[in-house]
Amino acid sequence: MNRIELLAPAGDFESLQGAIANGANAIYLGTTAFSARAFAKNFNLEELDQAIQYAHLRNVRIFVTVNTLYQDDEMKDVISLIDRLYELQIDALLIQDIGLLKLVHERYPDMELHTSTQMSVMSLEALRYFEDLGVKRVVLARENTIDEIKYICSHTDLEIEVFAHGALCVAFSGQCLMSSMIGRRSGNRGACAQPCRLPYSLEEDGKIINTSYLMSTMDLCTSDHINEYIEAGVASLKIEGRMKRPEYVAAVTQVYSKAIKHYYENTPSYTKENFNDMKQMFNRHYTSGYPFHADKIVDETFSGNQGVFLGYVKGYDYRSKRVSIALKNDLTQGDSIVFTEIDKGRPVNKIYYQNKLINKAEAGMNVQIEFDDVVKGGTVNKTISVDTINRMQKTYQEEKKYRKIDMYFKASLNKPCTLVVKCDEEKVSVVSEQIIEEASKRAATKENIIDHLNKLGHTVYEADKIDVELYGELFIPITIINNMRREALSKLDALFAFKKHHKAPIKEIQPLKVIPQSVSEYHVVVSNIKQLEIALRYYDHVYYYDADLKEALECFKKYDKVPNLYLPRIMHDKDIQEVIHNPLLKEFNTLIVNDFGSYRLLKDHPLIIGQGFNIYNHYDAYAFKESVIASFECTRKQIKQMKDYNANLILPIYGKTENMISEHCVISQSYFHKKVPHCGMCKKHSYKIVDRKGVSFDIFTDDQCRNHILHNEPIYVENHQSLNISYFIMMTTEDENETVTVLEDIKKRTSKGKKSDLKKPYVVGYFK
Repeated sequence: MNRIELLAPAGDFESLQGAIANGANAIYLGTTAFSARAFAKNFNLEELDQAIQYAHLRNVRIFVTVNTLYQDDEMKDVISLIDRLYELQIDALLIQDIGLLKLVHERYPDMELHTSTQMSVMSLEALRYFEDLGVKRVVLARENTIDEIKYICSHTDLEIEVFAHGALCVAFSGQCLMSSMIGRRSGNRGACAQPCRLPYSLEEDGKIINTSYLMSTMDLCTSDHINEYIEAGVASLKIEGRMKRPEYVAAVTQVYSKAIKHYYENTPSYTKENFNDMKQMFNRHYTSGYPFHADKIVDETFSGNQGVFLGYVKGYDYRSKRVSIALKNDLTQGDSIVFTEIDKGRPVNKIYYQNKLINKAEAGMNVQIEFDDVVKGGTVNKTISVDTINRMQKTYQEEKKYRKIDMYFKASLNKPCTLVVKCDEEKVSVVSEQIIEEASKRAATKENIIDHLNKLGHTVYEADKIDVELYGELFIPITIINNMRREALSKLDALFAFKKHHKAPIKEIQPLKVIPQSVSEYHVVVSNIKQLEIALRYYDHVYYYDADLKEALECFKKYDKVPNLYLPRIMHDKDIQEVIHNPLLKEFNTLIVNDFGSYRLLKDHPLIIGQGFNIYNHYDAYAFKESVIASFECTRKQIKQMKDYNANLILPIYGKTENMISEHCVISQSYFHKKVPHCGMCKKHSYKIVDRKGVSFDIFTDDQCRNHILHNEPIYVENHQSLNISYFIMMTTEDENETVTVLEDIKKRTSKGKKSDLKKPYVVGYFK
């Protein structure tokens, strides 16, 4: 079994240095274009070239993220970028877009490919789909448990990567449209505005019952579970944080690196001080998350950096405008603090102790700082520590040793000296320009030559073995030895820094073939039996999306219509198996599938590719022979570009978008301050979340206790008929009257081309 990899983030070169110096085996980073962290500093190509050389010299791999969805107009530039990345010898690409993944696999035969967590891969069956596409590694969804991870690892040859530390998404990554639909900042395009971090009110049957940070997750921390990851067969542990400062990256990497080394080598693990340094750099409180069955992943009190506990407010002097704090931790001038009861923070520019200014105060002291009025007895946290920052910077400001070398030096009378250096299966040789003469006075000794060969100074090398052979009483100037050592190491540097990983030529890809549209049809998804009965009176292609399949089949039979089924976007292996082994499945004709696992296993059925696949460009549409439903994020221009590359492109024209699908439950969070599975509250009442502007979003909870947060207004594309493609309608929380009104209006628009009579507010979305 290979040693587990520690994969750290880098938003800039200093972060890369901090990660490598503290034990990272690989770095993932983005370029200044086409990255899932659009607001990180990221690397331009010149900086990336330097980063690759720096990392490769230190035996560290570089993975570049192109893990967003791309419009057709961007594809040419994306491919040009990847051509350059290929030439720069990056170690792997991290991809979300399925069309791009297939294109890259064809164009770059020896490029290592990883699928992003944005692919929403959470089942063994989904992994098996990617095995056929040349993928080497899959980043699993954060929602997978350790038991699921172990099962997946033991049944696949693909490498499995999991997130081990950092910020959590409350929704399934790749399936969240909240930021996109509210403010046109798409998480699938690397621009998420993190609306989940804002406070929301929970509305129960029209009445507000709670206002707090209902969806702001704590930070994932699994440093105490390293052994479980390793024994499960995980290939890589990933630290989140491309937008965090270098000292954060250094502190977190240090903790996980020490924990990994402790497992394999029984060296000391991380200390309490190491853990506190990590926590001090940034934390939203910690949770072990879904992998280790944490029932609490949200902290309702505050969505920002919690820092570490500093002390208590003892009082306030209105004359001097100073707050008195009883310290339980050290405080240094330049630190930043926050008063937890009032959520106000500031840098500490002056510290007063017994009315005298001091630079540093120790735990146990009562000090004063200048501040506005605060709550007596309230707690104070330190959110930035200059001491911790300085300590972390020191970990990467001096060069460390990353490679062991063997050195062989030979010298004979009347011949030049030779030096051979071996390192990691590489070998370089240096021959001196000078001919060695006999010593007239003091002859060279082995000990003296070994001493000078071992002066490796500010290099990445550490001598493992040095052998010296001297034939005769020889005069060997020290300058010869030093110059030969420098030349040999310089050659090694070049071998490692510029090593060619990609040797296959880039292939020319032929343009995709145009596929004529076959038919123009309407596909309607309904979420309950009442909606089903109504929809069957209007359309032939109706799909049922609920658990009661027996009653649904009776309804289809009553209206003499072919039964069809819509499968969820979230499918773990157990969910897929429940579907596969349901005896009623064979009664349904066409299935709309929304994940790669069910797609692979249900190929014997007529299938439609659903919104879970994020079909966003014509490469995505062409990637499947089946009919595909375009993403809700597609514009009219994109639809026109896509429709010639799939025989039956389907445009969503009505529906409340599922802005979020989450394993977290805001309802049980509000009642019990943690998730209580099957608590039953969602069955007794109707719920909405309400934002700061008073906008409400419906919640429905499925049989797996997953929350589905719907957009406040449905998308309705009135003028859709001219495209001459197929169309998708999705009913979720609409009552009987609303369902009838919508379907009547669409039917009327189809037959008569009249303007909509819908009085209910709706939006066009991206389709303009």
